[in-house]
Amino acid sequence: MTAEAPARRDELLDAAAAYLLRHGVAGMSLRPMAAAIGTSARLLIYHFGTKERLLIEAMGAIRQRARADVTAMLRAAPADPDLGRLVRGFWRWCTSTRNRPYLRLLFEVHGLALQYPKQYAGYLEGSVGHWIELLTKALAPSIGRRAEATATLIVGTIDGLLMDYLSTGDLARTTRAIDLLASRLSSSQVSRKRRKR
Repeated sequence: MTAEAPARRDELLDAAAAYLLRHGVAGMSLRPMAAAIGTSARLLIYHFGTKERLLIEAMGAIRQRARADVTAMLRAAPADPDLGRLVRGFWRWCTSTRNRPYLRLLFEVHGLALQYPKQYAGYLEGSVGHWIELLTKALAPSIGRRAEATATLIVGTIDGLLMDYLSTGDLARTTRAIDLLASRLSSSQVSRKRRKR
């Protein structure tokens, strides 16, 4: 592999990620993708080995960008954040016009990985866990040992409501459900603080 190869590989990975965000993975074929991003199927195989490996790595790159956005949002939150406000902010980020292509692709690839775990080995590992880990770390200073369970509840609820929203297009109803969860989390947080006094 030449010294230029890693840089070219990174360029191809970025281009493949952008292509997937526009077109999804249904009927994905290397030739049309290669033509669209200005390379050849042979070079994609050279750099990534298989179509599945390319897809897993492209999703990893897309996920890293999303994680960086959410990390910045969590860092901007106060040291003892209002859980309800945090959940509403995360929901707004998820359902923004900018992030809809990412969400559609995420659920599409997740379904493929569940159906064909051997071909997509490595994708499912961490696909949910990394969000729980990120949120647990942000919540631990304020709610201690309940952080992981709370993060799991938040991520699981948001995942389910995102699937509902993407399937039905009903943002108003799914947002009302998020508001209900957010209100309950805020109330529970206030009650715990009062008991500690």
